[in-house]
Amino acid sequence: MINDTIRPHSQGYYRQARLLGRVLIYALLIAGSAVFLWPFVWMMGTSVKLDKEVFSQKMRLWPEAPVPEARSPYVDTAPFRGVKGPYLEQMLPLLKGRIESLNYPWPAGLDQETLLDQACLGCYQRLRDTLPEESWKLPFQDFSALALKQVDGSMLKEVVGQVERGFLIGQLRARSFNLQEDQLVSPDRVAADWKVKGPAGLKEDTRSGEPAALLSYDFGRGQGKKVELTGTFRTSFPVDQLQHLELYLRGDESWNQLTLWMQKGGVLYKAVTSSSLFDNNWNVFTFQQPSEDDSSNKIKSWIVLKPVDHGPQYESGPNQIRLRLQLKGVNLLQAWWAKISRNYRQVENYMPFWRYIGTSVFLVILNVVGTAFSCSLVAYSLARLQWPGRKMSFLLMLATIMLPPQVTMIPSFLIMRWLGWYNTLLPLWVPSFFASAFNVYLLHQFFKGIPKDLEDAAKIDGCGPLRTYWHIMLPLIKPALATVSIFTFMFVWNDFMGPLVYVSDQRLYPLSLGLYAFNVQAGSDMPMMMAGSFLMALPVVLVFFFAQRYFIEGITMTGIKS
Repeated sequence: MINDTIRPHSQGYYRQARLLGRVLIYALLIAGSAVFLWPFVWMMGTSVKLDKEVFSQKMRLWPEAPVPEARSPYVDTAPFRGVKGPYLEQMLPLLKGRIESLNYPWPAGLDQETLLDQACLGCYQRLRDTLPEESWKLPFQDFSALALKQVDGSMLKEVVGQVERGFLIGQLRARSFNLQEDQLVSPDRVAADWKVKGPAGLKEDTRSGEPAALLSYDFGRGQGKKVELTGTFRTSFPVDQLQHLELYLRGDESWNQLTLWMQKGGVLYKAVTSSSLFDNNWNVFTFQQPSEDDSSNKIKSWIVLKPVDHGPQYESGPNQIRLRLQLKGVNLLQAWWAKISRNYRQVENYMPFWRYIGTSVFLVILNVVGTAFSCSLVAYSLARLQWPGRKMSFLLMLATIMLPPQVTMIPSFLIMRWLGWYNTLLPLWVPSFFASAFNVYLLHQFFKGIPKDLEDAAKIDGCGPLRTYWHIMLPLIKPALATVSIFTFMFVWNDFMGPLVYVSDQRLYPLSLGLYAFNVQAGSDMPMMMAGSFLMALPVVLVFFFAQRYFIEGITMTGIKS
């Protein structure tokens, strides 16, 4: 009677314990996955950030959302958003009065009230960065007197420069193949050399210290989200000798798209890519016609002008070119796409990315095919065929696993150089057709677990050793071959030492070595490096994700059969 009373309670307790154990196991698995996934997620998030986001004081996992602007110039409220600190509420009215007493020449065309509020927040942030920590512990009356003395015209100028946004058009230069260089825009009348079409205006601007013109536009007037600037310019050399154009621009962080058209010699050219106004720094945009440099290993710091039409309606003067700049407004989705794709397009420009990808894919295919064929054939002969010295050969082959690859690196290099294979791709794929000890051992254990009755039945049907291997054995070891293929793919795709030793021509670099060269050229650009690394790691993740069933099945069955 007592046992019957206790048993239901015991069963309930054990059910709860099993449920708690399962929850704990799943929680540990999720936590472990998050830990190992964290570097990959961080790399993916960093690959779509801007430089200012990476080197800012507030590190974030995900990038900031782009904010497309329909009107410029404007006041950016992002730099001083979230400013905190002691005496903030008391100091803002005092800072406002101090700033107004300075009679600072505010930039025209901006919301003065918003600009004043941001200037107060900016000055407070500057005080937080410059004043000693002890001064913030003083009574408010003493502290405010000390702080207001620090606010002057130079501080206000720096703060206004952090929040003021405007699109400036600067110099325009043309260079010939003979290194002749022309300044096509007059430094003192930049605005006069361009004609504006659309809801915008252009006027001279001298505050930046550079010869420039400020473009004021407002896409919210209902006249279409597009502004065009056109101008006809004269060169001192024939336009058929034009090598490239250099246009100096300062963006306004509006994420609007800028596209260039050029007319010369009766032909219309269009820039193959549009540029996003994602920052507020001066940049030099270089445009040039298609040339051999486009397919070279050079860093592509230029934008190609592709011919799209020709006819008498286009500028055909021997020394004249006609340019058309189109600024097109974008929505939030387009701004996000521009931000996400920016660093990846930069990677493609900084190195011959698709050539590196093609070389890596070529090596992966040959190595996977060679390894799967040679290792399975050798493993079949060692596991299923009877021939003199079979066991000794198997032991000698296993002994080679104990040799570190660093020991055989120099002899292998001397052999490859003697064969004349140095600086070719042959050393990177030919050895795969001669089997590797580890993969042979893995397949050998799988072959040993196949019933001998299948082999005997094949012999009765008239199959020789090769036909038995091809038609009977290979279909049965697909999981093991998948495991070997995944291992081989991961090794070849990530192999850095092999290409570094045998290849010196950059045109033959696989992606692993190409990323190293890219790191030497642009290692300081962290977002671009993360974009290249993400593209490098993505195929490995995808292959393992889609082939994990075969991989796990191959490892499990190999262990059981052995």
